[in-house]
Amino acid sequence: MSNLCKRVIAGVLALAMIASGIIISQSESADVKAADEWNLVWSDEFEGTRLDTSVWNYEIGNGNWGWGNGEKQYYTNSEKNVEVSNGTLKIHALKERMGNQNYTSGRITTKGKKTFKYGRIEARMKLPSFSRSWPAFWMLGTNGGWPKCGEIDIMEAVNTEKFTHGHVHWYTEGNSYTGHADAGKSNEGVVPADFDRTQWHTYSIEWDKKSIKWYVDNKVFYTINISSSDFDELRSNFFILFNLAIGGQWPGLDDEGIDNSAFPSRSTMEVDYVRVYQKTEAPTTKYDGPMITVTQDAVSEYKGTWKKFFGGENGWIPAKGTLETAGTPGNGFTANITSVGNIAGDSVWAAQATLENLKYYPGNTYKYSCTITSDKDKKIFVKVADGNEETLGGGLIDLKAGVPYNFETNVDIPEDFENTVSLKFGMGKTEGDTIADNGAVTIQVKDISFVTTATIPDPDFVPQTTTQNQIESTTNEGLTTKKPVINSTTNSNVNVPRAKVTKATKKKASKKVKLILKKIKGATGYKVQFSKTKKFKKVLVSKTVKKAKITVANKKLRKQKKLYVRAKAYRNVGKVKYYSRKWSAVKKVKIRK
Repeated sequence: MSNLCKRVIAGVLALAMIASGIIISQSESADVKAADEWNLVWSDEFEGTRLDTSVWNYEIGNGNWGWGNGEKQYYTNSEKNVEVSNGTLKIHALKERMGNQNYTSGRITTKGKKTFKYGRIEARMKLPSFSRSWPAFWMLGTNGGWPKCGEIDIMEAVNTEKFTHGHVHWYTEGNSYTGHADAGKSNEGVVPADFDRTQWHTYSIEWDKKSIKWYVDNKVFYTINISSSDFDELRSNFFILFNLAIGGQWPGLDDEGIDNSAFPSRSTMEVDYVRVYQKTEAPTTKYDGPMITVTQDAVSEYKGTWKKFFGGENGWIPAKGTLETAGTPGNGFTANITSVGNIAGDSVWAAQATLENLKYYPGNTYKYSCTITSDKDKKIFVKVADGNEETLGGGLIDLKAGVPYNFETNVDIPEDFENTVSLKFGMGKTEGDTIADNGAVTIQVKDISFVTTATIPDPDFVPQTTTQNQIESTTNEGLTTKKPVINSTTNSNVNVPRAKVTKATKKKASKKVKLILKKIKGATGYKVQFSKTKKFKKVLVSKTVKKAKITVANKKLRKQKKLYVRAKAYRNVGKVKYYSRKWSAVKKVKIRK
């Protein structure tokens, strides 16, 4: 429940979960079990007879213009409004005049006493349902005032709706909401048709540095990606709030909607418990092995295909057409657009082709290039986007009818970047286009690549781990002692001779390579690798085999004009695999017609 009214109850939303910087108080219950992989770090089970003020604060009054929303209640610290009894917290809204308002209620927070960063936040509650009711379970950030602090609304309900809502607010400089952005979505359609919010239900969020997910009774109803810098305020400490408001801009400002028989003499929001869980992160080990330099084309190694979007198919800005893909993603597509939409709707994205979620190496610069041809003069938008539709590279380009356009741009992927990367073409009508409204155009895109040269950890590096899996027993003067024999993956105590590739052949159009390796005495098997270059700058295929005479099949080997192979022998000792110290000499594969 924001300090300003809920201006928009539509679009995209997501809730937040919390955990960090926690001090366990007397409100924690040792009997509560953590949910699945989550560990309970704090809870209030409301088992006492009064609100625990070492954890909670009362907020008093009506705030500035009804707490920024035109609400009609006056919040108090009276037990008539905030009661703890019989194992639950009860916030009562009463018909009584106080502070120039006709109603009293309760609003409590953990501000300055309990703050959390990331985790699973949940509460089990019964909610009131009447005209102009507005119960909320939510969180505010501790960094500055609203809206720059950020806000996560885990549960809100208004009037007599059978479903509930979740919201998130964050600060965006200079946007149309006077310094904040707001998005909302209800769980309508997720909860059953006979959902009754006046009965017990569990409302929760799961929150980490990448996303927030909203749940009702452990069913997720929305997720928002918060990994970009736009959401920095949602990656900080937050405190928890419960309140029951009467009226306001969302449920309705008019007193007539409140002052009728629909409002009971006393209305109650009841909370069984509030709990915060966190995950225990697995320990990480720092890589200290060798680094290799690789050249990666994220498009050529992409496993999927181009996806199409035409707005007219989805009730959006009208645009129609088909998308013909040309084999591999790098070969591109042809967009046969029968209607480009119209400028009134700013419809450049009404006709789209997208390659989603490319693999990439953070901290590198990618060269993005393609050739684009249109049969009419046309403006299109070529974009490299993250998961929040933020532009990483590209822009609007002018195509001349029948003239190929060689597009090229550099795209920097930051070292700490954890979002997705997608390639997008917006081909609908846009400002400055000479094409007629809802006109037709054919656009061909080919020779697409997204290439970088990156230095990465060697994927073939095997850490030198030591084991005590061999124990020698010796006898001395009747006493038995155990002497450990320490082995490692390349320890001289387990000597695995260097392998040799004797013969390697394949047919030109075949994906199969026939190999003959020198048989190594005592070897359990062999690891073989293929590359397009003699220096093995990039490994095309890596495979473990048991025999020295074998056939390796992989579609990546089919169209190679040059191909090289190398091998290592290994021996299993217990559960440890010991390799020869060095790869074999590189052997060129003989390619026959």
